[in-house]
Amino acid sequence: MNGLAALFSFNGTIGRRAYLGIAFVGVILKHSIDLFVANAFGQYWDATHYLIPLGVPVSIGKLSPDNLRFLITMLAIAVPFAYVGLAITTRRFRTIGWPLWLVVLFFVPIANIASFAVAAAWPERRLRETGSERSVIARVVPKDALGSAVFATIASGLLGAILVPIGTLVLGSYGWGLFAAIPFAQGAIAAFASSIHRERTLGQCMLVALLSIAVTCAALLALAVEGVVCIAMAAPIAAAFAALGALFGYAVGRPRVRPNAATVVLCLLLAPTIMGAEKIASPLAPTYEVSTSIDIAAAPAEVWKHVIRFPDLPPPTELPFRMGVAYPIRAKIVGEGVGAVRYCEFSTGDFVEPITVWYPDHELAFTVRKSAEPMRELSPYGSIDTPHLHDYMVSRHGRFLIEALPNGGTRLIGTTWYQHHLWPASYWRLWSDAIVHDIHYRVLRHIKTISEQDK
Repeated sequence: MNGLAALFSFNGTIGRRAYLGIAFVGVILKHSIDLFVANAFGQYWDATHYLIPLGVPVSIGKLSPDNLRFLITMLAIAVPFAYVGLAITTRRFRTIGWPLWLVVLFFVPIANIASFAVAAAWPERRLRETGSERSVIARVVPKDALGSAVFATIASGLLGAILVPIGTLVLGSYGWGLFAAIPFAQGAIAAFASSIHRERTLGQCMLVALLSIAVTCAALLALAVEGVVCIAMAAPIAAAFAALGALFGYAVGRPRVRPNAATVVLCLLLAPTIMGAEKIASPLAPTYEVSTSIDIAAAPAEVWKHVIRFPDLPPPTELPFRMGVAYPIRAKIVGEGVGAVRYCEFSTGDFVEPITVWYPDHELAFTVRKSAEPMRELSPYGSIDTPHLHDYMVSRHGRFLIEALPNGGTRLIGTTWYQHHLWPASYWRLWSDAIVHDIHYRVLRHIKTISEQDK
């Protein structure tokens, strides 16, 4: 099989050099074409845009005609490259004896990079059981089922506890490398280690992978690297990628092709490499809009008085606020009209909000000059200071709309525009949107209560 036919064929096998060579040339060529096309459409383009093509998440229904044409063009360009990638990946997996259904990882962020690197390093001959017994890995892993499971759990768990501070404290990276690559590598290594002497079931591989995440969480809490709230929020996505890593480790271990030292080293280097790339790329943080409304049995003029300033709120009862998430306490305003400054005091500090729209009884809008910390971390050691508490989630703008209702009441709508520098952005938005809604409801309910009392 020669020429272009070999590039597009799913049949046969492929050696390491050809696999790496085709992949390298393909990536360089694809990125060069993408840069040219993006420039022609007036779009900025870097490596992070392969995850978010427009730089920020945008729903299909809100795409402009120009952006839609740009995305369709980029998709058309990607199709032949994706086809070649799938073809050589299928042939490489056949060469090293991996299950061919693992090619689905080609479409999974982080997992595709990991599977490519490991497949390139994987020995092309199936090792016999005696061969695996002589490997460095096999010498340190206990042979019994319980011993190998405990070793796999603790070793991969401590690995995560080492890599997380590298990402957060050294690189200041809270992205795909931290929340996806580290758990994936943990899951894969846990499955590798527990299966080194004898094939384990998928359930056993999954269990050691998830337990390794628990070990990492406990270590981070014990070492005061992270607090309870952030660990709890990160646990679901970490568990999902650890399970995916375990599935990968289980699948490639089934034919008794045991990992050599190179493949384990590649798993170890996966997360730091991705975190470093994210730090260098510094992707643009999307701006999100969250609106919350409440109906009040009082006239708009009465509601307006308590929008611009309100007295102390009662102690919070909501679980997030009791766990340390910042919550509003009171608000005051200095001056009147556009240019006045509103101060909203939170449990972690003040928000300083210069007024940009002053339309009495109708609308109040402001920018946010200064934000308070988003939370106080809950930890056995009391308050701890972690990088994500500083400038990783910030408010940009806010607005109150006051709408008169036919029954003489008022509908009050609070809106916040904010950014967070956490990825995958869509996952973390689930948490941040919920927190912003809780903050809105706390303020709106308070305004409702005092407005209805004073009417």
